[in-house]
Amino acid sequence: MKKLLIMALTLSMTACSMIQSDDDKATEIAVQWGEAYFNCDFHAAEKLSTPESLRWLQFAASNTTQEDLDLLKQQAADVEATDYIPEANDTLRVVELRVDHYLSKNLSVGVSQQMEEAVFHITTVKRNGSWQVRMAGLPRSEKQSRD
Repeated sequence: MKKLLIMALTLSMTACSMIQSDDDKATEIAVQWGEAYFNCDFHAAEKLSTPESLRWLQFAASNTTQEDLDLLKQQAADVEATDYIPEANDTLRVVELRVDHYLSKNLSVGVSQQMEEAVFHITTVKRNGSWQVRMAGLPRSEKQSRD
């Protein structure tokens, strides 16, 4: 009985460390992706994204001007993971990123400006043993409630 209890504890500790490892990997990929995406390095972001995300990266790239890149040269975007939200299964995580000095583009008028700080929720999925960012649209800042 004692051996069975020790084996059960060992297995549960191993499972917890595997989950933590997945959380760390998902967070690391989200940060790398965020650093690439928010600094307009769309080729690097593509390598960290799911294939279906390509159309969103192409859209973002097609709406990036030389003036946007010049703004980023003055002050590059800085990305930091602040939290992660584990989902109901073991292959999906939502990572919360705080991004400083990111480029905000008003597509309706074509004007860009650098914003001080915003929080973004980035979805990561595990496919074929590796974590990737899955884009279902362009990243949008999470608005803070005034309540």
